[in-house]
Parts: sequence; C-alpha cells; structure tokens
Amino acid sequence: MKQISPRLTNRSGTAQVVLIVFMWMLLFLMPVLTGDFDDEIDWTHVIYIWKEYALIFIMFLINRYLLLPYLLFKGKRLLYGIILGLIVTGFVSLLLFTPADEFVKKTFNHELKPPHNEFMLPKPDPTMHQKDFKPFDGPKMMIPPFGNILIMSLLILGFDTGLVFSNKWMKAEKNKAILEKENVENKMAFLRNQISPHFFMNTLNNIHSLVDISVEEAKDSIIRLSRMMSYMLYNAQDKQVLLHKEFDFIRSYIDLMRLRFTDQVSINLTLPEKVPLINIPPLLTISFIENAFKHGISYEESSFINIQFVLIDNRLFFEVTNKVFDRKRNDENSGVGLTNSINRLDLIYGSDYKLVVDKTENNLFVVKLNIPI
Repeated sequence: MKQISPRLTNRSGTAQVVLIVFMWMLLFLMPVLTGDFDDEIDWTHVIYIWKEYALIFIMFLINRYLLLPYLLFKGKRLLYGIILGLIVTGFVSLLLFTPADEFVKKTFNHELKPPHNEFMLPKPDPTMHQKDFKPFDGPKMMIPPFGNILIMSLLILGFDTGLVFSNKWMKAEKNKAILEKENVENKMAFLRNQISPHFFMNTLNNIHSLVDISVEEAKDSIIRLSRMMSYMLYNAQDKQVLLHKEFDFIRSYIDLMRLRFTDQVSINLTLPEKVPLINIPPLLTISFIENAFKHGISYEESSFINIQFVLIDNRLFFEVTNKVFDRKRNDENSGVGLTNSINRLDLIYGSDYKLVVDKTENNLFVVKLNIPI
C-alpha cells in the first residue's frame, strides 16, 4: 500500500508549526503594541494579560499533545469533554484568585505605580455648587473579569482542535485518492492481462487451422501475429496509444481472420481516411470484434461482419454488426473478453461513454460504442 510522500507530510507539518508560532507571537505582542498608554507602558496590565495568555498556552499544549491524540482521536469523546472542561475551569479559577498587583509583586518583587487608567475622582470646582457635584463611578463592565479569559480559551482551543482535524482530514483524503488511483491501476492491469491470453488463444487456433490449408498463408499469418504480439507487449501495456497504431492492430487482426474463411463470409472494415495524432486506451474494441467472429460466422450459411470507425466532433464512434447463429458452445472463456472490455470502459470513462448492445428481431447483433477522444 502506498503512503503519502514524506515531503508532503513535512510541508503540511511545517506550515502548521509556522502558523501556530506566528499566532502566539502576535497574541503576546498585542498588549504592548495596541495598549492605550499615555507616557509609558503599564506593565501591571501587560504582565497580567501575559499571565492569562501563558495559562491559555499551557491549556493549548495539553489539548494538542495529550487530550486530542489520546482521548478524542481514540473515540473517548465524553471523557475528553469532561477533562477539558475541568482544566479550563481550574485555570480560570486560578486567575480569579490571583489579583494582578499581587502577581506582579510576587514575580518581580517591586512596588508598582498606580495604573494610569485607574478612574480618579475629579477635584471639586469652587464655582460648582456642592449639590451639583457627583462622583464619577467609571464605566460599567458588561463582561465579568473571568469572561474574557474563558472566551479566549474556548476560541483558541476550538481553533486548534479544528486545525488538527482539518490536517487529519487532508491526510485522509490524500491517502484515499492515492489508494483509489492505485486500485484503478491494479484493476486495469488485471483486465488487460485477462484480455491478452484470451485474444492469443483464439488467434493461435486460427493459425492452426491455416496450416492444413496453406503453409505460405500460415507463415504470413505468423509474421502478422508477431507484429500483433509486439503491439500487445510494448504498446498495449501503456495507458494510451496512438489511434493509428490501434487501427493498424485491428486491421492486422481482421486480415488474419479473412484467411480462415471462404467467400461466403463478408468481412467489411471501414476506417477514417485521415487519422489525427490522438491517443486512446488500447484494446477497447478488440473483444467486441472477437465476439462478432465467434458468434457471427457460419460455415453452412452466408454470413457477414461489418465493422466501422467514425470520428465526429472529438468523439470516436465504433459499430460492429453481425448475424447471430444459434449453436451450442462449450467454451468456459466465452464472454470473458467482452465483460472485461465493459469493465475497462467503466473504469476509464465513468459515465462519459455510451455503449449499446442490441439483438434485433431479424437476428442481428449490433454493438455501438461512443467514447471521447
């Protein structure tokens, strides 16, 4: 089984590390860069915010490297939610019971200046009446002190969990795409390997019949077969072959089949006069042609096989028509090549092709195939 390229994995991991480092650096710089300070930085306020971020960072590490891999991704979702909730509650409570001033004093062991943004009572104005003076209470806080840290914790932990999930999903999708591609390639190779022996078995039977009729024709048939084998070995194993080479292969096969039958069998092949330099998957139609020779030839009655290829508007139209003769056959491999060709069409084109297999009232068997080129 193929795995994701280590280079792809390293790129994804490096990008994620850079994003996380940038996020935390920006988060710790924001209180200094965006603070509303008059003369100098209010380190009491900044350090207290850094304390909040430090606790969130510890929760971030616990969530990413312990809770996610060992609980959530192991299917223990309820336990993960309970433990994460307890950790967030504990860290928020720790902040509530440690005031900013006490924290700074204990940490840096120095006296602090009163914060510049502390709301001071205005001095009385002599011109004002005592009854008109009302002390300024300061703005009312809409969010309680623990609300900011709680919201920030949930946002960061949620973002990080989503980032880890998206990374795992991308890896899973890449693995899925690689496995699907590998599966299709294996199926294609399997189907081609089944078509090859099936085709050569029938062709060798034809040459065996020619040996008793004409040695020279048998020798010529062996030369034709060697060319066809070369095509099967060196070209048909490719995903795409030139269209004119595929036509040459079909022409050689039909010429070889003509040597086996008398004039009572009419074999007509129509190919485009001008063949563009385009590629198609190899051996798409040979099984349908084989099937026509297998079931559409009679040594007692006049029979015919009409094969036609037409190019119209970036589409290739193939049609083979033959009369069906009822006779009992004991061939275990009968229909193997035909079934494999249909399976290949499904794998290659999906729904972008049209195949019609029909038996008419006057005992005619018609196969029509339309594929993009």
